[in-house]
Amino acid sequence: MGIGIATLGIGSAIATMLVKRRRIPALSRSAALNVLVVRPDRLGDVVLSTPVFEAIKREFPKSHVTAWVKPFVKTLIENTPFVDEVVTWETNGDKSGMGLGVLLAEIRKRRFDVAIVLQTERKLARIVYKSGIPIRVGPWSKPHSFFFYNLGMRQHRSEVKMHEADYNLQLLETLGIVRPEQRLPTRVHLEYSVRGEAREWLIGKGWSEDRPLVAVHPGMGGSALNWPLKHYAELIRELAYEGRAVLVTGGITEANLLKEIQGWLGESSRQVIWYVAGPDKGLDFLAGLFSWSSVVVAPSTGPLHLAVALGRPVVSFYPPIRVQSAKRWGPYVEDSSRAAVLSPEGICKETFRCRKHRCEVNDDSCMRSLPVEDALKYTRRYLGEIK
Repeated sequence: MGIGIATLGIGSAIATMLVKRRRIPALSRSAALNVLVVRPDRLGDVVLSTPVFEAIKREFPKSHVTAWVKPFVKTLIENTPFVDEVVTWETNGDKSGMGLGVLLAEIRKRRFDVAIVLQTERKLARIVYKSGIPIRVGPWSKPHSFFFYNLGMRQHRSEVKMHEADYNLQLLETLGIVRPEQRLPTRVHLEYSVRGEAREWLIGKGWSEDRPLVAVHPGMGGSALNWPLKHYAELIRELAYEGRAVLVTGGITEANLLKEIQGWLGESSRQVIWYVAGPDKGLDFLAGLFSWSSVVVAPSTGPLHLAVALGRPVVSFYPPIRVQSAKRWGPYVEDSSRAAVLSPEGICKETFRCRKHRCEVNDDSCMRSLPVEDALKYTRRYLGEIK
């Protein structure tokens, strides 16, 4: 697994040789390992990391697994199977009041045996290294990672040879954990009380449980191309015209986006339930709403992966750009029939981002080419009306 000097430079080549000289003792399956899994990241990234917890527990049943995530996803990860503890340390002292010295002391106090870092952020790698955790696993993808991690592997994730969740699981091979042939499910935890609160909220908006609910989440963070908003509006209009119960959801920064869709719908918008997250309702409430939905329609975004982890069938939209594609970021399902992925046909030559009007293949119209009728067809199928 050597790295050539021409690839990463002389410094990284030396780092590779240093790492190779280190010896990590074989780990016994009966070992009661204290493991820290590091992923203080966005919602989708965290959800796609949850199979790692199960893989660790399968190989080391007596291990104690701690998940390091951001505060806004804590309630979704707490009490999930295979996670014993959740911590939400902030690496920015201005936000948490915890300086680097205090953070390092906190980590050392817990006497972790293994740290598995699923991100390539330098700050996290440095913190794990300085905390003195004996076995530090991470992707050897940047020069600093060769110094901070004493176990790892080269992962050219931009080549998109597998799904992001599988890249996470692949890192565990350095600990002797073989990636399972069948996909492990993503998991989140939803309190019964929150699910009940979501039910009461929906009923208060005019929904009844005898009407299958279609949830549409049109917003996203911008990490990939999205389906046009007018297409979402047309889909919602058609569903409302057919008498469906439709819930349209948006994040705290997406209120204007939902207003734009409402403007296109006109009077039809009154037949739709609208939900915009607020400071008093977090991701767990959105999960509660999704849990009552028969199908969730969304682009490449964290809420899509949240819906999959809740066991909901999904209809999704993905661009053909390699690093944004469904092959890497699509719904991570065990049964492919539970997810409909709509993506433009044809060959896209781009690796990282859309060239827009300079595109030689689709002339910046590829996502517009995905028909509303196709999304409607799959939505009806998950409602049980089309076999």
